[in-house]
Amino acid sequence: MQKPLLILSLAAIFLFTACGHRDRSKPSNECDGTRVDTLAITPRVTKAHNINIYIENSGSMDGYVCGNTEFKGAIRDLMVLLKHYYGEGGSIKVYFINSQIRGTDTKTDLATFAQNINTHWKVEGENRTSSNLNNVFKMILEKTDKQTISILFSDCIYSIKGKDAEGLLSDEKSLTEDAFLTRWRVDSLKLATTIVKMKSKFTGTYYDKDNQKTQLSGELRPYYICVIGNNDIMLDFNQKIQLEKDKIEGFDNKYVISTGATDDLYYSVLMSTDNAGRFKATRALSTKEYVHGIEDVDVRSRNRDENAGNKFAFAVAIDFKNVAAEEDYLLTPKNYTLSDNNFIVKEIKPVDKNKVSASDWLKISSANPTHIIVLEATGTAISDVKVALKKQMPQWIEQTTTMDDRYIRKNLDKTFGIKYLIEGISEAYQVIYPSDVNFFEFEIKIKK
Repeated sequence: MQKPLLILSLAAIFLFTACGHRDRSKPSNECDGTRVDTLAITPRVTKAHNINIYIENSGSMDGYVCGNTEFKGAIRDLMVLLKHYYGEGGSIKVYFINSQIRGTDTKTDLATFAQNINTHWKVEGENRTSSNLNNVFKMILEKTDKQTISILFSDCIYSIKGKDAEGLLSDEKSLTEDAFLTRWRVDSLKLATTIVKMKSKFTGTYYDKDNQKTQLSGELRPYYICVIGNNDIMLDFNQKIQLEKDKIEGFDNKYVISTGATDDLYYSVLMSTDNAGRFKATRALSTKEYVHGIEDVDVRSRNRDENAGNKFAFAVAIDFKNVAAEEDYLLTPKNYTLSDNNFIVKEIKPVDKNKVSASDWLKISSANPTHIIVLEATGTAISDVKVALKKQMPQWIEQTTTMDDRYIRKNLDKTFGIKYLIEGISEAYQVIYPSDVNFFEFEIKIKK
């Protein structure tokens, strides 16, 4: 079970976040497919893009298709969504990938592909014993351009050969970063990558970093869906194809890596909602649709709440619809930075119209903001405040990584070396766009 070193190609970025396996030694526990219910839908065709789906079918992936698994359910759910939004006019193609790409005939009905996946899983003479990630990424990248979105299903496990796991994984990460940088130099694509952590029952052979085998039977194991495409079409794709809980079976978590910031971000101070203290809108920084500045600040509580003391706080309604970050990331205060220590992010929450004052809603309703950020002063020194959402890896990636998978039964929810793979992609973005450190930033001018 040895797999060549990863020499990803930029587009690999996405994919390769999707792939990363070791020697897929003899495939085992191949199972017959079980019937999956499908949905009857009427396609609603939108602006067409080429969608290429790659399902890695090397031997170590066999366990995900044994029985009625969440892996099959996720493929089904994705196919249904793609059919609904992109239609079946030849723009959606499904491939199996290992040492080479093999096409499939899915034109009859995309939505039923998952229930028949076992009949397509392998063909006579196909080499499925190992997956050369270098070739996987190169093959996928050749088919990824400004109008193409590539989607890869894979367990994303790096293959290494040797005892210095950390050093070898660092080498792999460098190769990943180099692959991204090389890809950018060739076509200068402004690529975005979405990495979705999934979970599915697995019945088959698991190969650890020393190529030792462990038989698993129905245990939940992680795998990943990597989506790669040019920034503009990825934004459109992510708004339509929401790879998240309750939308796709087996969803666990998500990380979006993109270029550029959201420049046209809507935000407005709420004058009567979630506030402590007194203030009024600065007329020169306000319109009938927003408030970007406040003045005449009085830290005394407006509602005379004894528990509020002299705390000063105000809320800002903001529209995150075009921000390329997942919901959990948006709701985590430590992912935000402020221009100084005069304020902290006390809370971020989705907008609930019923909990916004009528006067505030009248002002913001036309913009239809998605979230509210509550800023609280740390003392009596009140000044202008800039708020930014940092681009950084979410905590779940560290929690999902294991450096030793020899006792996989104790780490069933973890993936060997996955953080190195994702760091390689992320660090390539940092090299290409060194000043691109935030998803967005906005400023509220404050006068005492």
